[in-house]
Amino acid sequence: MQKTFESRFTPRSIQASSIVVAEPLAACASRSRCVTTVVRRLSLTLLFGLCVSSTASAQVKLDRFYPPVVSVGGKTVVKAEGKFPNWPAKAVVDRDDVEVVVEKESGQLSVNLSSDVAPGVVWVRLVDDTSASKLVPLLIAPMTAVAEVEPNQKISEATAVNLPTVVYGRLAKSNDIDTFRVNLKKGQTFIASMLAHRPLQSPMDAVMQLVDQRGNVLAQADDDRGLDPQLVYEASEDRELFVRTFAFPETPNSTIGYAGSDSFVYAIRMTNDVFVDHALPLVVPPNHSPSNSVAYGWNMAAKVDLNQTAATKQSPQIAHVPSALGWQWQTTLPQDAIVVQETDGDDAAHAPSLPCIFSGHITEPNQTDRLRFKVKASTRYEAVVHSRAFGFPLIALRRVINVADGSELARNDDLARDQFPAVVAFSSKVEGEVELQISDLVDGHSARHAYSVVISEASATVELTVAEDHFAINKEGSIEIPVTVSRKHGFDKELTITAEGLPEGIKAEPVVSQVKGDSSKSVKLKLVADKNVTYQGPFRIIASVGSTEDGSPLASFTATHALQEPITIHEFWLTVAAAKD
Repeated sequence: MQKTFESRFTPRSIQASSIVVAEPLAACASRSRCVTTVVRRLSLTLLFGLCVSSTASAQVKLDRFYPPVVSVGGKTVVKAEGKFPNWPAKAVVDRDDVEVVVEKESGQLSVNLSSDVAPGVVWVRLVDDTSASKLVPLLIAPMTAVAEVEPNQKISEATAVNLPTVVYGRLAKSNDIDTFRVNLKKGQTFIASMLAHRPLQSPMDAVMQLVDQRGNVLAQADDDRGLDPQLVYEASEDRELFVRTFAFPETPNSTIGYAGSDSFVYAIRMTNDVFVDHALPLVVPPNHSPSNSVAYGWNMAAKVDLNQTAATKQSPQIAHVPSALGWQWQTTLPQDAIVVQETDGDDAAHAPSLPCIFSGHITEPNQTDRLRFKVKASTRYEAVVHSRAFGFPLIALRRVINVADGSELARNDDLARDQFPAVVAFSSKVEGEVELQISDLVDGHSARHAYSVVISEASATVELTVAEDHFAINKEGSIEIPVTVSRKHGFDKELTITAEGLPEGIKAEPVVSQVKGDSSKSVKLKLVADKNVTYQGPFRIIASVGSTEDGSPLASFTATHALQEPITIHEFWLTVAAAKD
């Protein structure tokens, strides 16, 4: 459910009557005066045109929030960074337990959270009368977040923190280093886990080090959670240590040295207590109970009770342990499935039926996890591996064999790093039992080489995607939205694509995606608004196949937008500003 928060302040409007218009040409007493008047008229016309153009192009633009994290149990004031020509705006959020108050000062918001709010992310969109921003994440911490204190470039300048905590900061300039001081006791396991590139979308590739007072590096982390670092260290004695972080740009360039930017914002979870690194399965069937998930991390009891926060229209459900640091997104499948965990030792796990979700870890050298299940003859199946899209380092190698004779039915790997989740498709000429084998292509192994693989029949289907999460109808009263159509497993049906959830006065002009030709791969859906209609709100793009006797579609599909790995959203935002000519 989305909530919209309006400011109690009313923006000032520009009065058009304040513009002075020149006299008519007929009133000119001389040629000279006429020329002067023409110039005045042209100047004022240009001025007025520039004002109108400026107003038309004055779009709200939300880049990020700072601080990038808010704390439960109170109010946190955050600054929205970007461009806000018509403040105050309205804040639209995806969580019912988050209250946002738009303050008088431009860009300033107050976020109110009760003490029982679950950690994770709230997605925020800012809208005004004429435009809307993209969705931007704001982290929720289960304890008070602590800001870096500049200067903290040197060890002697380090910001002191008490564990457990969440710290946040910004690597704002080139060669910037942020340093924090922590105290550890002998035998304690210390975890420092950064959130920056994911899920804050900061365009940085950070490095984190744990050093002693002399600057000797005791541990270093880089690219542990996607591009974000996470280090784990067991203290051998009581000592004061220092966490320092610096970054390179997300996309490498020729610059020598550390990078910095206003966009390099981060939060670091630091603890010597319970830390939930992840939970399996990573993908779950509908109505999945948290008791059927398993938490993994550090400083945890043998059995930990996971809580589950319901999914929103922007975020998957979140598995977490109350008051502890760490949480895990769990995306939901559209269909039911059996949940199967890896076995101890070398024995293969067995799935009694399909679809199924098989989860595990590659923790040892040369380890191969195996799952056996029965298949029908000449039926196409697929195994979809979820791991790297969730930030895990596994480079999955997938192999499917026929158990009866050991013949290989299919094999592929994750070398195409940008194609996640990774898929292997296979079929068997005869009915029988097959075995899916999961290993790491380069023999990587650790407690974080986690995965969930979904095995199911590969039915003919279609996927529709759009490139943005928000759209605006132009001054002519229409917009054409490009929709990419991906036909899978021999899908050969004609599709009728339209929009639903539109208010009165806005309509979609249905477009057909033919089985062959250009429209089989992409179409443009046109939305048209009546004059004087205004709207700020959600809508969906759907495709239907055929119809029954009562007019219902035989099958329907909903378009998605890749908001952030591993999140796809099914609902988009539409802005219709003012009267059309």
